[in-house]
Amino acid sequence: MTLRRFTRALVLGAALTLGLAGTAVAEAAPQALARTVYYSASSYSAQADQAAQIWNSRVPNLRLVRGGSATIRIAATTGGGSRAYPCGLGCATIYIDTRDVAAGNDALRIVAHEMGHGLGLPDNYNGVCSYLMSGGSAGTSCRNPYPNSQEAGRVNQLFAGGFLARESVSETRVYAG
Repeated sequence: MTLRRFTRALVLGAALTLGLAGTAVAEAAPQALARTVYYSASSYSAQADQAAQIWNSRVPNLRLVRGGSATIRIAATTGGGSRAYPCGLGCATIYIDTRDVAAGNDALRIVAHEMGHGLGLPDNYNGVCSYLMSGGSAGTSCRNPYPNSQEAGRVNQLFAGGFLARESVSETRVYAG
């Protein structure tokens, strides 16, 4: 590792430690530090691409890319609720329930939320729309597909290192009705 890369990594680490993820210091980190996670979507493809773009814009240590050897896989289902089955950091099988979308829940919000599980975030059933991970508890009027700064900061921290596969979240049901 060159002195320059070491210094950049040290600055990024200090920013994360001080809770400055998402600030100009963290955003100035070189793109080479971002970990790439590949995803695929057999359904809700446009929403998956938008959700990946949202996460990429908010988490400097993450780069979600369609294709490759996808470790986040998105498919549609009917019944049982939208859900994610995480298998470690950057790994999940996601099912988007067509009934949740038909009931008025925003498909983009659901996909971004379920991706959040694959990125290491648990559910937060507080009913607050500004929390992406509040999921369906925020109601059908909530259309927010963006993680708040706390959620994005946590994912940024996880992708900076230190996440162990055994810390992953188990099966998560979000929009089950």
